[in-house]
Amino acid sequence: MTTRPDDETKYTPKAPGAFERGPNNLQHWVKEGGDFPPASGRYHVFINYGCGWSHQVMLARAAKGLQNVVSMSHTGLKLLGARRTPEYRGWSLPEDPTGNGFASAYDVYNSNLDYGQAQLTVPILFDKESKRVVSNDPAHILLMLNSSFDAWAERKEDFYPVDWQEEIERWNGIIFPGINDGVYRCWFGGTDEAYKEGFDGLQSALAVVEKQLASSPYLCGEKLTLADLRAFPHLFRFDVIYHELMLREPRGPMLADTCPAIVTWLKRLFEDAERGLQATCDLEVATRFYMQGPSSKLTQDDCDKRHAEFKYSWMPSAEELVAKRATEGVHPDCFVK
Repeated sequence: MTTRPDDETKYTPKAPGAFERGPNNLQHWVKEGGDFPPASGRYHVFINYGCGWSHQVMLARAAKGLQNVVSMSHTGLKLLGARRTPEYRGWSLPEDPTGNGFASAYDVYNSNLDYGQAQLTVPILFDKESKRVVSNDPAHILLMLNSSFDAWAERKEDFYPVDWQEEIERWNGIIFPGINDGVYRCWFGGTDEAYKEGFDGLQSALAVVEKQLASSPYLCGEKLTLADLRAFPHLFRFDVIYHELMLREPRGPMLADTCPAIVTWLKRLFEDAERGLQATCDLEVATRFYMQGPSSKLTQDDCDKRHAEFKYSWMPSAEELVAKRATEGVHPDCFVK
C-alpha cells in the first residue's frame, strides 16, 4: 500500500472551535522502484518516549523485530524556542546517531529540503543515504514497518493482512477520532461544543472497545493487528495522564474503574514477551513529557508521584524503570524535562 487517506482529514471534527490537526506534510513511501527503496540499515526513526504516536512506531518496529534493520533514537522532552517565533526549532536532539550533527527536529526536517518550521512533529522516518525525511505520518510509517522490510525482519508476521484490512480500518474509524485524537479534541477544544463533541466521542469509543475486548483477546478477534498497535499507546496513557490533563470536570471514570477488559488487554500486550512490546513502554517518562508543559507548575517529582499513584499494579516500579533505562544506551536528557 502506497496510498491511504489521511486520518487527520478523513476524521475532521465538526463542532465550531474544534481542534484540527490537518494533513501530515511529508508522506513519501519506502518501496521498490521509488526514491526510497527498502534496505537494511538505511533508515532511522526519530521518536519520543512520551509521544503516543511515536509509541505506535516503536511497537510496530518491536513486533516485527526490526531493531537491527531500522535504527532509532529519542528526542529530548524539551522544545527549543517558542512556537510561532523565528527561534522555534521543535524537539531537542541530545544525540544524533545518524552522524549529521542534528541538534533539533528542525535540523532533521530541513536536511536537503527547504522545509521551514511548520509541523516539526515526531515520529520522523529519515533516510540516512539521501539525508531526507521520508515521512512524518505515523499511520504511513506503521504500514511501511509492517511490510517494507520483511526481507530482513526477525518476524514475518503481517499485522495488516489483506483479508483483515477492512476490519482494521473499521476499528481505526473508532479509535482514531474517538480515543487517539479524541483526547486532544477534549484538551484543545476551543468551545463548549468542541469539548462536548470530543468527550462524547471518547466515551462512546471506550464503550465500544470495552465491549469488544470483553469477548475477544484483540480488537479484530484472535490475532494481533495494527488496530491494536494503534490503540495501545493512547489507552496505556489514559488513566495516568490523559484523564487528569486533557479532560474537564466531570471527567468521567478511569479505565481502572469501569473498563476491566481494556485493562486486561493492555496487560496482555504489555507482557507479550515474544514480540518484546514492554521494552517500548516508559509511562513515567511519558508523564513528565505531558504534565510538565509550559503552563504547568508541576515538578518532575510531582509527575513521578502521579505515575506511581495511578499506574496499574502490573506496571514496573520507578526503580525497575531506572534499571531499564540504564540498559538502553539512550542519552539521559531524553528522560527529563
